[in-house]
Amino acid sequence: MPKDYAKAKKGRKKSGASRSKNNGNKPIGLMIVTFFLAAALIALLVYLKWFQPASINPTDNSGKQAETIKPKQADKEADAEPLDEEVPFYKTHEEMVNKTVEIPLEDLKLPDDANKYEYLMPCGSFRDIARAEELEAQIALAGYESQVNQVTVESGVWYRVELGPFKSKRTAESIRHRLQDNGLNYCKIWPKKIN
Repeated sequence: MPKDYAKAKKGRKKSGASRSKNNGNKPIGLMIVTFFLAAALIALLVYLKWFQPASINPTDNSGKQAETIKPKQADKEADAEPLDEEVPFYKTHEEMVNKTVEIPLEDLKLPDDANKYEYLMPCGSFRDIARAEELEAQIALAGYESQVNQVTVESGVWYRVELGPFKSKRTAESIRHRLQDNGLNYCKIWPKKIN
């Protein structure tokens, strides 16, 4: 016959152990302090919301007191009187639209070495050609064409997956960001000097 051990544990007490009967009771003082703090916070929020002073009399730099205007009176006075001459009227938009900037042709000319570079983008180098072709397929799924180049170094034969060459670095950066969006994060941009 099965025995219920869960019920047996509840009724069992350790011998020689004395336990307090007030384990579940919380101190009443803590509850009272918590209640008063919550009430004080609510009272502060109510005061800040509804009992703000009706008028504030700030002083300006000259020491004169500014006029106090109640909000309802301010609307009536704005409708009745035109704006003061002291308030500046900014014509920034008109000034910017009508402004012209002249740049000398010497500043617009590209430097002599500007077109002497092209940019390659290697994305991985593998000893196994199957892994290189797998990366080439992932790049093709992202919409770009890459090549697998065989490179021989001291340690042996490696298969490098490259994109390019690109004529501008901006184009290479744009493609690299699109590849990163597709989870291909290891592509670097290398400048190569044109002979």
